[in-house]
Amino acid sequence: MSRNLVVTGGSGLVGAELVAALLPAFDRTLVLTGRQADPAGLRARIAAVLAVTGGDGTLLDRLDTHPLDGFGADALARLGYGTVAQVWNIGATLSYDPAKLRSTVAANTAVPLRLLAACRPEERFFQVSTVGVTGPGGPTGRTGPGGEGGDGRPSVVLEEPVWDVDAVNPYVVSKVLTEHMLDNLRHRHGHRVTSLRIGSVLGPARHPVVQANRAGYFTLVEMVAKARLRGVPLTLDVSGDVAPPLAHVDQIAASCAALAEQARGGDGRGGDGLGAYYHLGDQRLTNAAAVAAVNEALGAEVLALGPARTALDRAFASVNADNLAFMECGFVFDHRQLDARVPESARPAVDAASFAGFVTGQLEFLARRREEVRAA
Repeated sequence: MSRNLVVTGGSGLVGAELVAALLPAFDRTLVLTGRQADPAGLRARIAAVLAVTGGDGTLLDRLDTHPLDGFGADALARLGYGTVAQVWNIGATLSYDPAKLRSTVAANTAVPLRLLAACRPEERFFQVSTVGVTGPGGPTGRTGPGGEGGDGRPSVVLEEPVWDVDAVNPYVVSKVLTEHMLDNLRHRHGHRVTSLRIGSVLGPARHPVVQANRAGYFTLVEMVAKARLRGVPLTLDVSGDVAPPLAHVDQIAASCAALAEQARGGDGRGGDGLGAYYHLGDQRLTNAAAVAAVNEALGAEVLALGPARTALDRAFASVNADNLAFMECGFVFDHRQLDARVPESARPAVDAASFAGFVTGQLEFLARRREEVRAA
C-alpha cells in the first residue's frame, strides 16, 4: 500500500522547502492548490529547491496537484489515494485587516478542519501555526500565557494550548482558534494532531535564495535596498536588547522532516510519541546584534535603532506595524520538547552571521531580479 502525503501551501516559501524535504519519504504527494493555481509554477519552485539542495529531481514524478476548492474524500478516491499517512497544512491567509476576519477564519480555520475530516491521516495531522498566537507581548514584563512575568522578565510560553492571548489581527485570531478546535478534536476523537508554531521566517541559511517573498523580514530587506539607494539608514523603532523568535526556512523544513519521520516510525508503544505543540524559532540574536551584523557585512550603516526620522522610516513603520511589534516580543518560547525530538543539526539556529547572510543574499537576489526586469 502506498504511503501518501497531502499538503497545502506547497508553492509558498515554507511550503516549497518542506515539500522538497518530504518528497523522498512518501510514495505519492498531493499538493492542494488555491484559486490562482499554477501547477507548473509550483513544480518549478519545488524543483528549484531540490536543485540547490542536491535533491533528486525525479521525485517530482511522485507529485500530484488538485484544487483545494471542492476537495474531499471523493476527490482522494478519484486520484487513487486510498489512504493518507500524513497531512501538512501549511497554507494560510495573512490578513491584518479587521474587516477581513470572516474570510481569514474561513481560509485558516475551516480548511484544516475539513482536511482532517476528509483525509483522516493514519500517522499524524501537522498544523503549521505561528508564535503569533500569543500576540507580541509588548516589551518584556507582561504577564504571559502561563502566568509568568510581570516582574521585568520575559514570560515563558510553554508547548501547550495558549489561553491568555492578545488577538491583534485576523491572522492571529484564526490561528489560535484553529489550534483550540484541533486540540478539541484530538481529545474527543483521538486524532493525532501537532501544531507547529514557527517564528519569523528568514531565507535559507544553507543554500541560495530560490524565490521571492513579501512578508516580515523580507519586506525589511526590500526597505534596506531602498535606503541604500538613498544613502540613509533605515531606522527600526524597536528595543535593541530583545531577541525575537527567528528561523531560517531551510531549518524549519529540516525540523519538520525530522518530526515527519518520527510520526512514521512510531515509538514502539503503539504511538509516535510526538507532542501536540512545538515552537520552531531561535531567540539568541538580539535586535541590536542583528543590526550590527548587517551593517558590518555591508560596510555601512544601513540599519539603525530608534524612532522613525525620515519618510522612508515612517512608511516602513506604518506598513509593518505588526512585524515591528513582534520584534519587541516580550515572550520566551519553550522548545524543550522539540529539542528532545529533533537533532541539533536540524533545529532552527539564527546567529549574527546567518542573519547577515540572509540580508546580503536577499539583496543580491533582489538586484538580479531588477536586472532581469530591465533586460526584459
